[in-house]
Amino acid sequence: MISATTSPSLFGSAGATTTRKKELDKDSFLQLLVTQLRNQDPTNPLQPYEFAAQLAQFTSVEQLTQLNDAVAAQEAILQTSTLLDKTSFSAALIGRHVLAGGNQVTIPASGAGEVVVDVGAAGGNAKLRLLDANGAEVTSRDLGTIGGGRRTLTLPADLPPGTYHYEVTVTDASGKAVAVTPYVTGTVDGVLYEDNEIVLRIGDMKVPLGNLAEVASV
Repeated sequence: MISATTSPSLFGSAGATTTRKKELDKDSFLQLLVTQLRNQDPTNPLQPYEFAAQLAQFTSVEQLTQLNDAVAAQEAILQTSTLLDKTSFSAALIGRHVLAGGNQVTIPASGAGEVVVDVGAAGGNAKLRLLDANGAEVTSRDLGTIGGGRRTLTLPADLPPGTYHYEVTVTDASGKAVAVTPYVTGTVDGVLYEDNEIVLRIGDMKVPLGNLAEVASV
């Protein structure tokens, strides 16, 4: 016979019940509670406050479990809704000229390309470097003096055609480096889903949707 003083708590870590089953649902709780009441020591029965405490503990766990399930379901719905919204928005960008954070540029066969950069301070002397997929320098050019702020730089016409990563460095009159933020610019001609994110295809370049900075008016 199991007495109230020697039997393990319904939610204790000891005993065969918790060893066999880590989680206690409603049916298991009621079955265990009835068994405990049926087999308690008549000379030392389970006190009302002990019964109430165990019942309250079970109720709290049950409510938390239901709350966690509800939150998880809501998060899944929200993620799906967000993905659908992003997909719809991305599809609407096809054919639109955009500006996005990134350092890719496509030099056309004519060699006459352009890049957009944000230049800090008052600007200074600018230099362009084109890099291949491995980060090796393909070529470099001096771009002359440029001012601060957002600038669209027309590149020299003798650059080799292709798609590259680029660097624009600017130094002021004292030789100090000026902050430069590079952008990718072009017309969106496709939308992809890669590595769990939506990617815009701009010619041979791929830009994450999250990098989008501006969409030109139609």
